[in-house]
Amino acid sequence: MPFFNTNYYMKILPKENKLSLVTCYILTLLIIVCFYLNPKNSYHFFDREITFDMVSYYLYLPVTFINHDVVIKDFSYIEGLMKTYEFSPSFYQAYKLDNGNWVFNYTCGFSYIYAPFFFIGHLWAILGGYAQDGFSFPYQFMVAHGLLLCVLPGIYFLRRVLLEYFTDIETTVTIFFLVLGTNYFHESFNDYIQPHAVLFTAYAILLYLTQRWHKNQELEIAILMAILMAWMILSRPSEILCLLIPLFWGVYDKQSFILKFKLLTNNWRQLGLMVLAGFMVGIPQLLYWKTVTGNYLFYSYQQTEGFDFDGRYLFNVLFSFKKSWFVYTPIIIFPIIGLFILKNRNRMIYVAILLFILTNFYLLASWAAWWNGGSFGMRYFVESYAVMAIPWAYVNRSILKSNILVKFSLFAVMLGFVLLNLFQTWQYTNWIIPADRMTKEYYKRIFLKTKVTEEDRSLMEVERSYAENEMPFNSVDYNVKTIGYFDFDSLNSTFIEPNMLDTTFKVDGKYSMKVDKERPYSATLSIPHHLITHKDHAWIRASVYYLSPVDMKESPLSLVITYDHEGRKSYKYRGYELEKYPNKPGEWNFFTVDWMTPFPYDVNDPLKVYIWNRGDKPIYIDKFKIEAFEHK
Repeated sequence: MPFFNTNYYMKILPKENKLSLVTCYILTLLIIVCFYLNPKNSYHFFDREITFDMVSYYLYLPVTFINHDVVIKDFSYIEGLMKTYEFSPSFYQAYKLDNGNWVFNYTCGFSYIYAPFFFIGHLWAILGGYAQDGFSFPYQFMVAHGLLLCVLPGIYFLRRVLLEYFTDIETTVTIFFLVLGTNYFHESFNDYIQPHAVLFTAYAILLYLTQRWHKNQELEIAILMAILMAWMILSRPSEILCLLIPLFWGVYDKQSFILKFKLLTNNWRQLGLMVLAGFMVGIPQLLYWKTVTGNYLFYSYQQTEGFDFDGRYLFNVLFSFKKSWFVYTPIIIFPIIGLFILKNRNRMIYVAILLFILTNFYLLASWAAWWNGGSFGMRYFVESYAVMAIPWAYVNRSILKSNILVKFSLFAVMLGFVLLNLFQTWQYTNWIIPADRMTKEYYKRIFLKTKVTEEDRSLMEVERSYAENEMPFNSVDYNVKTIGYFDFDSLNSTFIEPNMLDTTFKVDGKYSMKVDKERPYSATLSIPHHLITHKDHAWIRASVYYLSPVDMKESPLSLVITYDHEGRKSYKYRGYELEKYPNKPGEWNFFTVDWMTPFPYDVNDPLKVYIWNRGDKPIYIDKFKIEAFEHK
């Protein structure tokens, strides 16, 4: 039998729906090939997989089963991991509570997926002589391959869902264009550790289970659905919107709503068991919160960006060259058009799908860090593509039934979008398209290019540092202006409380400012970003004279620079601990630091600069100056 005898393979495949299944096989093979041929493997062969946000999802496992310290009382374990594996410049994945414990930003749902591969990696580390710390090669290799195994079934479940409503050719065309024409393809082989491609699989399974349950109301299906949805919500709380799919499935008017209500009430025992099953999924998270915080319920996302529901980011989410849906995934216009077709073609599922897509878009487009961090395109939307595939398939059905001119034209457009997506995915994985520094000028310069020069790269946004200390900059290339100055005599940028002025010590003039236990914070400069610069960044130089009558180890002092957003989130917070820098007690010491502005969530977000006395003894400050350097 010749290896490439296609007739043989067609004979052993199921008699029905062969084309869509063969397409899934080919796409699976392509994803696996790209997984192993990924350029990043030339630099880090599965030894730098768990980094940045993923650390917060994953650390539940090593701190519990290896370090046996879920509250992270001994921070040296984290410091050792960061030094060895450099998973992020700072440990932002958790934050310290007033009780001294550390709590992870993100909930533990994905640690369930990581767990079996973590334990296999741990056994490998023991037998193979690797470091048994949760991050050495066996752990990262196994978790990476485990996540790939979770990604791949997604298109097969989606195929089963689509075949309920569409022909084999309609299903084939939809899956082909969805996988290769959207950033799902990139997430499937390059950012598979991120939750989005795995959650795509979860939504495909949820659609399949929803179809099954509404046909026969099987208890086993109901329990599986409950477990799946509970896990999705525990993985990313925003996935609570997944409940809309089974709840509104089959609802399209008043009469259908009444029938759906009767269906649920008639199966109230199943609903009760579903609630119980979902609660069981969340028990480990509740026990973790109780151990770390003292409460079974805790809002751990309070140190993240949060949402702004006034629509201020909608245009950027759709059209920005920095990162947007229509610029980097333009083919997505077809499933959006499909929503209008779906209304008339299948009203039984129209409301459920429409509600989910609209609310999901609005919720995710309201996230303050609207550009999705480092990613190719709008990665937050990838999981919803499984649901969007249904209206997309109705578009493809309409095209396939059209005349040859319409058919050729529209599929040619889709194919063009596929080729663009594949090429730009290649650009991204080869570091031509940046993860978070794209500008309109740079996009135009590198469009369809396979090589770029340093001159080209100069058109990108400035490279920002996420480490504790900034890289030096050349002030000659910048215009400087003073945006805040406090000498506590006559030149003060804001009101100074008279009882904080002191004549005991001063550099010159009459007054300095005293910060002590009762009044630990100095006068604060607060100025909105748009008054500092209209460019992509500025450098802030803060300088201050300070005097401590005692050793500063007894009464530590910080210079704090940060941006605030809507009073709920300080981002790019830096607290420079002055006791760690050379100083002499009883004398005036001088400190200065340069700090680059972050990409603002909103141009009205204020820069804040102030001094914070973290101890009990009084410390004196004078000639507190803040300058802004804007690129010429």
